[in-house]
Amino acid sequence: MRLATIGRRAPCSAALVIGLFCITPSWAEVLLSRSGIEVSETELLFYLKERLRPEVYESAVAKPDAVKNAIVNRYVVRRAASIAREEGLVSEDEVLYREQDGGLRLALKAFVADRTARALDATNWEALAQEQYIAEQDQYGKRQQIDVSHILIKSDERDFMALVDQVAMVQSAIDSGEDFNLLAKRFSEDESVEMNEGNIGFIDPGQTHPKFEAAAFAMTEPGSISGPILTAFGVHFIRFNGRREADSVPFDSLKSRLIKSAKKARESELRGEILAPFRGEAWPLVEALDEPALAERMLERLLEGSQ
Repeated sequence: MRLATIGRRAPCSAALVIGLFCITPSWAEVLLSRSGIEVSETELLFYLKERLRPEVYESAVAKPDAVKNAIVNRYVVRRAASIAREEGLVSEDEVLYREQDGGLRLALKAFVADRTARALDATNWEALAQEQYIAEQDQYGKRQQIDVSHILIKSDERDFMALVDQVAMVQSAIDSGEDFNLLAKRFSEDESVEMNEGNIGFIDPGQTHPKFEAAAFAMTEPGSISGPILTAFGVHFIRFNGRREADSVPFDSLKSRLIKSAKKARESELRGEILAPFRGEAWPLVEALDEPALAERMLERLLEGSQ
């Protein structure tokens, strides 16, 4: 193994591949060269950047042999890949595609992040938070709250007949007049039951699953217990403990949470909006393609490649 001299330019084998072009940065010093395989300082940089979080950069590279091991790791990948290509174990076309695709997706991510940041910076988040606050007065304005307890029988941990049998067992115990708190500790599969004996406390409209909420808010008699209520979490038996009027929650106390929620929702929407014009550019260009014929050719080639 020999080390390159400082300032030596790395050839295409150690450079970045962007599109169909090989680009070697002017400062790409070759750190390792053997058997026609070269690992450059540029490659080492991006290898470390891909694997390390910024907050651990300093400690990670300071570990004994950490940087040397990273160079060796890149050599191992390149050496094994070189043999695979020489022996025809992988097609050159697919290798080139994957090299290109990785870089293109990195650039795509950077583009979307940049345009998203621009759009978010131009948004009046406090105004959006105000709109959401006004629209959700059933949760934040003067409202009724109810105090409920429940027993949860999870549906994702047993088959249908086992669920039916367990629900029937709980219903029978309720019908016999046993204390609900004790039944909750005995039967409920809600992880919090050991701490609260099944008591959820006061809940607002919109805080729980719609089916749970509809059943709970329809109850009026303290101490009454519902029949089995099926939700996405499983089957619930709900005990109604009481009802109270709650004062409005001030906007200022909710503003930061509402802004955070609005930003998260907007970020997920923006990706589609940012890329939609490009989809609009491309779609008319493929409209006239004979898709069934193309699909048949692709299937043939896919099947050939899987044999």
